[in-house]
Amino acid sequence: MYQFIVAMFFMLVGIIVPVDAFAYLDPGAGSVLLQGILGGLAAIGVVLQLYWHRILRFLGIRNTAPDNLNKVNSEKTDSESEER
Repeated sequence: MYQFIVAMFFMLVGIIVPVDAFAYLDPGAGSVLLQGILGGLAAIGVVLQLYWHRILRFLGIRNTAPDNLNKVNSEKTDSESEER
């Protein structure tokens, strides 16, 4: 555990301490940065859309499962009771 903390410390120091890079940023670098930001926002939107009901239940805003799941569960129990 001690080695992990020391390694993380040196990695953070290496990232934080400014060093001259002498790099050339061409005009395409800005568009790549913009695409990365927009792609990240789109990914966040998709994840929120997929897990929206779970997030609401976790926060206590919605206490029950979505209606679609209740219908599917009731259909399963009806078909299981018919089989018996």
